[in-house]
Amino acid sequence: MDIRFYYVDTDYIDYLKKYEISHRGFTCVPNVTYANRSKFVYGAVLDINGINYFVPVSSKIKKDQYSMLIKTKDKKEPIKGSLRFRYMIPIPHCCLIPLDIKTMIETGRQRLVLNELAACRRNRDAIFEKALRTYSDVNTYSTPALKSNSCDFKLLEKAYSEYLNEHSKSEQCLSEVT
Repeated sequence: MDIRFYYVDTDYIDYLKKYEISHRGFTCVPNVTYANRSKFVYGAVLDINGINYFVPVSSKIKKDQYSMLIKTKDKKEPIKGSLRFRYMIPIPHCCLIPLDIKTMIETGRQRLVLNELAACRRNRDAIFEKALRTYSDVNTYSTPALKSNSCDFKLLEKAYSEYLNEHSKSEQCLSEVT
């Protein structure tokens, strides 16, 4: 699988949100649909027992130990957003829609997304390390604040498996179940 930007099937996101809410009472699964555009994810940044994780690309410029700024080579505005690893989610291949940057209508947006992708590819190893460290910290060394401000990765892995089982008749997801 290419490491690139993807949109995520909204039905799958809704499934994860409902699953997490039913077990935790709240969800940290990111929104992927907004009034004026859809959010996309980058990955796969992590493979846990054959389950691929993707990290949301955010316009928020927020730096902490569980996020990474997307720094481009643009001298005027080098920071374009961030990758927020506390909100990375497991996504089956059948729920990914590759982002085709060439078909974006707005030239400025197209250039921005190309620069973000180039920055992510330049920092691939650091992104993989931060994803693994975040996954480990949230599952092992979690403080109450970190736990309540992160996706429950183990819980979402169960939701991922149940989703695939429920959708095993779907031709797209069939190959992932077997």
